[in-house]
Amino acid sequence: MRMIRRMRFFSLLVVAIVFAQNAGAIPVGGVIDANHSETFSIGPGLGSALIDCEVYKYTPGEFEYEYVYTYRISNIDSGIGLSFFSVGILDGASAESPLYDHITGAVDPAFWTVVGSPVQSVDALFVNTINNGQSSALLWFASDYASTMGNGVLFGTSSGAPYYATGDLLTPIPEPATFVLLGTAGLWILTRKRRSALKTEN
Repeated sequence: MRMIRRMRFFSLLVVAIVFAQNAGAIPVGGVIDANHSETFSIGPGLGSALIDCEVYKYTPGEFEYEYVYTYRISNIDSGIGLSFFSVGILDGASAESPLYDHITGAVDPAFWTVVGSPVQSVDALFVNTINNGQSSALLWFASDYASTMGNGVLFGTSSGAPYYATGDLLTPIPEPATFVLLGTAGLWILTRKRRSALKTEN
């Protein structure tokens, strides 16, 4: 009887390990909120890369009432070894908990981290270059803010020469109140300049 219990226990353990290895890094509970795929042209006649991004909206759970942004880079047909990726974060928006999910055969990042305070971007430098036909691990971060379109950057080299490519990616948008404050500040500055100009004229 003990032997049967041990066998069941080890069987369940193996299933759990396999499931954990194949499971996505995205916690259970997310509902797809937005998705977008963007082709980055590396250069004239140098091929392209595809970035798939998805945004998940979370109800109660690990990322309660947050959005989770995911990105995966695929080097479709370029001879450029891609080594750096960056997602721009708009002023006033947030990005936190940057993690990645290893996928068999994919290239993992050496680091995937939030840059700047306030946040300016979330950047990844890869352990190895993402070569023709390869893809990256699934990169992701959490944010309090819903999505809009922002700027993404890819960097790579070929024979020592650097190549950059940019495109539109899903990124957090600041809450409307932030834009109202920015607009109010802008109007206040313009009003002060006009008053100063009028005083100078008089």
